[in-house]
Amino acid sequence: CGVCEIKPGKYKCSRCRLPYCSVPCSKTHQQNHPPDAPKQEKPADQTPNAPPPPAAAAAPIDPSNPFSALATSDKLQLLFKKYPNLPNQLLEIHNATQPPPESPDAASKAIPASLMKGLPANSYHNGVKGQWNHDIGIKNGKAALRRARKASGEDGEAIREYTELILHIMNQTNDRNDAVAYVQRQIAEQDTALIERL
Repeated sequence: CGVCEIKPGKYKCSRCRLPYCSVPCSKTHQQNHPPDAPKQEKPADQTPNAPPPPAAAAAPIDPSNPFSALATSDKLQLLFKKYPNLPNQLLEIHNATQPPPESPDAASKAIPASLMKGLPANSYHNGVKGQWNHDIGIKNGKAALRRARKASGEDGEAIREYTELILHIMNQTNDRNDAVAYVQRQIAEQDTALIERL
């Protein structure tokens, strides 16, 4: 702990990263915290109402990852501040694309491979019709996204604004990179890895 110097620091100050061990040490540190460095003033030749340069133009885009423009987008950060539940909504949509969790007793219900020979591909497997695959995950994810976009209230508005902003950012950066080609390469690599495992 950088305050009491007795116990190991479990937490860190968000402003100076000093480790501290408890709430009392945190309060002591906050009371004695050194002031932040003064912000640099803007030069006088800039007009106060001048539009800031676009985020895509300010940060160089990694050609190997066209989605790096999203990581530096100020507009995207503002959207996450405007809708604090948006990350949870996006996580729910992502989770819809993932395979269902295995139940603890799935191993006991599994049908031995020797008995599975000759059964149609869409037969029951572990109590679930069909078997999960990447295409089913994509289908489930698309359905979850459609439901989220059609939702009423702030949640639906957040997803609609998010999708519009992502399309806008990607269209702005499309001249400098090709996101579609990048995604197609990623899918081809995943398919190749899957085939090699077979």
